[in-house]
Amino acid sequence: MDKNNIPIRPHHSLCIAFFEGKGYSAEFIKSMTDIIKMLEADDPALTVSRECDIVCASCPHNISGICCTDEKVHSIDCRCLEEYGLNFGDVLHWSELKRLADKNIISCQKLKTVCGQCQWQDICLHQSQQY
Repeated sequence: MDKNNIPIRPHHSLCIAFFEGKGYSAEFIKSMTDIIKMLEADDPALTVSRECDIVCASCPHNISGICCTDEKVHSIDCRCLEEYGLNFGDVLHWSELKRLADKNIISCQKLKTVCGQCQWQDICLHQSQQY
């Protein structure tokens, strides 16, 4: 993986913010934990992606590089981009994407609106109340 240009779906900035070791499988949980450690340690440049990204790599919804729930996650991605003032293809560092997620969605209590019917929403909403 090129640590100078890591693809990331916009909504994963929110998933990462509220990740608490739950997930689809032990492989997914380990992968997500490793990704978060790398992002926090290295603050790499990220490319805002419309396609599957590093988080998707171990997700069971990723079927040969295509998300089988793509329509749903694409709509969440688009709502994130609108809140962040970004576009697909934009490049920014993890610290900036994290700041945008906190400033424009998390601290404004917009998770329910942005995330729609995400299956993990209850975890995020519960944790966001502790902010």
